[in-house]
Amino acid sequence: MNRWLLPAALGLGVVVLVAIWFTGATDKAQEAASTTNTPNDSIPLFIQWHAGMAQQYRVLSESSMQMETTTAGGASSIRVQLQGLLNMLTLESDMDEVLVGFQLSSVELKINDVVDSDTNQALGIPFRVRFAGDGMPRAFEYPAELSTRNRSILENLVRTFQVSLDNADNWVTQETNASGSYEAAYKRTGQARIEKSKRRFNNTAAGMLPWSDLESTETILLEAGRDWLASMTVAETMRSEGQGGPAMAVHNHATLELMPGVRLTLQPDTWQFAASVAAVDDMATMKARRPVPNMTPEEARRQILATVPELDAAKQGRLALVHRLRDLLLVDASLSEVILDVLKTQDLDDRTRADLYLALEQAGTESAQAALVSVIIDSSWSLKDGMRAIVAMGGIKAPATESVSALWDTAQSAYGDERQRMANAAAFALGSVGNTMREADDPEYASLRSSLLSSATGTFDVNQRSNFITALGNTNDPTLANEVVEFMNDSEPAIRRAAALSLGTLGTDQVADTLMSHYRHEDNGYVRGAIAESLQSWTQPTDSAMAMFRQAVRTEADERTRYNIAVLLGENLQNFPENEAALREIMRTEPSKRIRQKVAEALASNNGK
Repeated sequence: MNRWLLPAALGLGVVVLVAIWFTGATDKAQEAASTTNTPNDSIPLFIQWHAGMAQQYRVLSESSMQMETTTAGGASSIRVQLQGLLNMLTLESDMDEVLVGFQLSSVELKINDVVDSDTNQALGIPFRVRFAGDGMPRAFEYPAELSTRNRSILENLVRTFQVSLDNADNWVTQETNASGSYEAAYKRTGQARIEKSKRRFNNTAAGMLPWSDLESTETILLEAGRDWLASMTVAETMRSEGQGGPAMAVHNHATLELMPGVRLTLQPDTWQFAASVAAVDDMATMKARRPVPNMTPEEARRQILATVPELDAAKQGRLALVHRLRDLLLVDASLSEVILDVLKTQDLDDRTRADLYLALEQAGTESAQAALVSVIIDSSWSLKDGMRAIVAMGGIKAPATESVSALWDTAQSAYGDERQRMANAAAFALGSVGNTMREADDPEYASLRSSLLSSATGTFDVNQRSNFITALGNTNDPTLANEVVEFMNDSEPAIRRAAALSLGTLGTDQVADTLMSHYRHEDNGYVRGAIAESLQSWTQPTDSAMAMFRQAVRTEADERTRYNIAVLLGENLQNFPENEAALREIMRTEPSKRIRQKVAEALASNNGK
């Protein structure tokens, strides 16, 4: 589901970034490391691992997401801050894989300056990470009691500082984090210093619109005798143009520095738990580990009515109250209607209303889904309620047939007013549902895939067809590329642009030549910019393509298109040295400050290559 629509679902839509200050070791491991890892100033350092090495990190991070909408609420934003301490013990180490234990303490996670004490306590559960020797995390292991949401927060913490180090001076890797899969470029600038930048996203995470702009600067320092990293700074900005949904900008900043003087004695037994594949928030595990409250439906109804005002007044511990409502909803099918009645009749804080939809989503029962469907299809509910119901529906792990049908009916509606945004959101949601089905090898995915293609080709208006083409991109199904590229022949620029952007998500390698041909003959600057943006995912551009873009950037009138061409030239500078002259000409003649800044970053990154 499109998580830009879900500020109430903490940790699902916002990438939680963490800054970690590195320090400390057990006396034995530290002594061993100091005697065996005396560096030679002329030899580049690499990540080191020593079984028994204990270290402590201080955690501090800031992440913000700004969404621009045309609804009455206008722009909205989410701010995430995380601080605390993180203990680390290297449990096992060999040439191919390293097992590391982590545990947070004194942690404080804030969402829009609100602290949830239950979440902070849950994040203190020990967990394990299996790293490749080069520093890339391979697998995360958690005890059964840790929820899916909190597993995601801890994984994002580690992936904020993930690296994949090589013995070369320059190298490029493919990596994945909560925002999607991206191409990362590394460059050694000293014995212990490495520069890293995320160059472009090849695929965005399920439910997110493609990132149209990415600025990333990361600096890594290593130190002899220390496991993992000695320090790291991360600064990045990601933007999405919206494509029928809200435009989004995400700003992340994190810093990692050694804090000397702390010595730890950590026991390996802390991490001796049986790793659980399914989390307690997964439906099957929930039924096994979280029994339905032993009470009558009337008792559960009274507790729901007593919990809602408590939630409305709460500044902390809100998630625990949402979980209480979720569990109460499991008592009887009639209780979902109680939530709807509260939403209809009570004057509640806007965040409380969002949390009630979250409770229905987390319950996930047939009656909870039926309640959400009633909000989606009944025009007497407000636009904001309808949008929240669509978001909640998309977050349910196993939506019923009736739920998917409601999304289809909404996506195919032509409201002709502000409620058209519900149709847009429902279409995007269907694409994300398709991605979930495809990853699960659901046999129903073939039918959904076919229906999305038919809708994109059918008799709907341009806006709706564009939405379904975007939904095809949201499936992340590379087998769709050859079919989506056919939309580049449409007479409507909006259709061609949606197709180009979706191809950037699906992968352009197999259709790159066709896209190049369309670029040469495209008379709409908006569409040319989308084609240039989608070709940034082309893994092996040709000499003729680079030559064409070096010429095109000199005469292109559209600023967005010039920007995307400049990015394309800069990202391929190492393989096409001829691009440097074109980029330096841009620095001299380009009126756009953001284009000049992007080119300057590319040229600086290429120095010494």
